[in-house]
Formats: sequence, C-alpha cells, structure tokens
Amino acid sequence: MAEIRDPLHAFDDAVIEAVARERDFEVQTLRDLVRKQQEVVRSLPGVDDIVYEWRKAFATDPLVECRPDAYYLSVPGHVWPEFASSLSASSEELNAVRAVHDRQFRAVLGDVGGDTDALVLTRP
Repeated sequence: MAEIRDPLHAFDDAVIEAVARERDFEVQTLRDLVRKQQEVVRSLPGVDDIVYEWRKAFATDPLVECRPDAYYLSVPGHVWPEFASSLSASSEELNAVRAVHDRQFRAVLGDVGGDTDALVLTRP
C-alpha cells in the first residue's frame, strides 16, 4: 500500500513562517489552518477528483502544473470563500492561507497572472 503524503508536503516551512510573521500569526496556527484546508480537499471529494471537476467546470483550465507531489492551480477567486466555511476561518485567517498558497506557487512556478488565485494541493 502506498504511503500517504503529509498534507503540508508541498509547502516549504519558510513560506509558512514568512507569511505568519508578515500577518502577525503564530506559525503553528497558520500551519494548522493550511493543513486543515488540505485535509478538507482530501476528504470531499478528494484531491484528484476536485482537480478533475474544476478542469471541466471552469471556463479556463485551472491546472498550471501537475507534479508527483502536488497540483499547482490558478483558480477563480470564488473558490476560496468555500474553504472559509469548511475551515470555520475568519477573513483574516483565510487571507493568510491564501497568501501561503500564493507564496508557495510563486516559489515554485512564478507569478499566477491574470484575475486568478494560486492554489497548491498536495497529492496524497
């Protein structure tokens, strides 16, 4: 049986730490929020499934790059508020999570560009 990756596998500690400092969050609190967001995607409906659904549903294919450890997506902004309710996150917390995704995406692939938001999903 294949080993399941840690939900934060695709995220650099330095990225989470930098965003936490900039936004005056405890590093562990931000790390826990990002982990929870990744776990939510894994549970409903699953990482591969949600990427497949979004690729069919959105006018522009959101998949920028697929790597063995993660999907790098450029999604419409309306995707994020859906995560806020599942995380029971305040707007400040959600914006910090979004900033982690944006920073990680840029560290790996550069700017997202356009009117879309970066989203990194760790593959299980």
